[in-house]
Amino acid sequence: MDEGYIYSNKFRKIIFDEVASGEINIKRIAKKHHIILTVAKKVAEELVTSNYLDKQGEDYNLSKDGEKLAEQIR
Repeated sequence: MDEGYIYSNKFRKIIFDEVASGEINIKRIAKKHHIILTVAKKVAEELVTSNYLDKQGEDYNLSKDGEKLAEQIR
């Protein structure tokens, strides 16, 4: 697991941190941080592909790897 991957991009950091904090809705995350929704969705999908997030419908949760990384970061 590589926290550098998450923190090397401000959008990945925002989305990962928000999901780790319990916010699962990408639309609310995008609105809260003034991120274009398509950008937020693309970044969230990158995090799914990298196995840090799991997608359930329109919502995102931490995967097993994401949970481990969130624990390391804290």
